[in-house]
Amino acid sequence: EKLLYDTFSAFGAITNTPKVMRDAETGNSRGFGFVNFDSFEASDAAIGAMSGQFLCNKPITVVYALKKDSRTERHGTAAERLLAARRPGGGASTGGNRLRPNQFFATAPGSDPTTNGHAAAPPPPPPSGMPPPPGMPPPPG
Repeated sequence: EKLLYDTFSAFGAITNTPKVMRDAETGNSRGFGFVNFDSFEASDAAIGAMSGQFLCNKPITVVYALKKDSRTERHGTAAERLLAARRPGGGASTGGNRLRPNQFFATAPGSDPTTNGHAAAPPPPPPSGMPPPPGMPPPPG
C-alpha cells in the first residue's frame, strides 16, 4: 500500500489509502489494487504515465476500475465527469482547501524548485591562484 501511495501520489491527491487486494488465507497479493484520486485529471495522468511501467519488477496496467454492477463498464465516463464538475468545489476537498498532491517527485533530477523551472546559473569559478582540487586537471591557460 505504501509503494502504491508513494508512486501514484506524484500525479495528484489520493483520497483513500491505496488498497492491494490480498488472498484471505495466505495474505499474498492477488496482483491488483486500487488507488482513488480526487480528480479525473490526476487519474488520467496516472493512467497515461504508469500503464506499461514496471512496479516491483512486474509490468503494470493502469485503468479505471470496473463498476460494481457491470463486467464491462468502467468508471471515468463522461457522465461521471460531468457530475463531478457540478459538485461544489469541483471535486474532493478537505476543510475548503483542495487536496495537494505529493510533490516529492515533482521536479526533474538536478532541477532546483526555487528557480521556477528555469535553469539555474552555473556555480562561480574558483578564485584565481587557487590550486585545483585533488584529481582535477589544472585550468587551461
